[in-house]
Amino acid sequence: MDRTDEKSFSCVVNGEYTVLTGADTTPAIVALRAHGLFSVRETCGIGVCGTCTVLLDGEPVSACILPLYALDGRTVQTAEGLEEGGELSDLQQQFIASQAFQCSFCTPGFLMSGQALLDGTDGPLDDEAIEDGLQGHLCRCGCYAAIKEAVRECSAARTCSRAGARG
Repeated sequence: MDRTDEKSFSCVVNGEYTVLTGADTTPAIVALRAHGLFSVRETCGIGVCGTCTVLLDGEPVSACILPLYALDGRTVQTAEGLEEGGELSDLQQQFIASQAFQCSFCTPGFLMSGQALLDGTDGPLDDEAIEDGLQGHLCRCGCYAAIKEAVRECSAARTCSRAGARG
């Protein structure tokens, strides 16, 4: 890439104002990884495996096919942004408790779509809703049952804690 093609794109990444640089059509994954966000991993490069999933304004998107210009003025969250104050998120903790990973290469993408699913629903999630929410993710180790369990358990715990807070 010729330096004259580089532009600056301002966005909020994991809660922090950030300026990413590159050509308009540079894949967002390239700029995010250059910014030190290594949970954003590329596997297929064509947006079908889910490994590079990030949340863009709260919606899961494939960073490998997302052009850098699409981040300008938007909010991006990666798996690094799920933890708060040095503590893993409830979903990250549940992935560990449910042993929802083996090689863990796909885990950040599953976490991001799982978090979007949890954020977008109030009640408990059944297997069908979880499968729909995690559609487009591939796990080569075959941990689908444990991944669904982690999201289901996190959803159930969240629903119970909300009910307890009201009661």
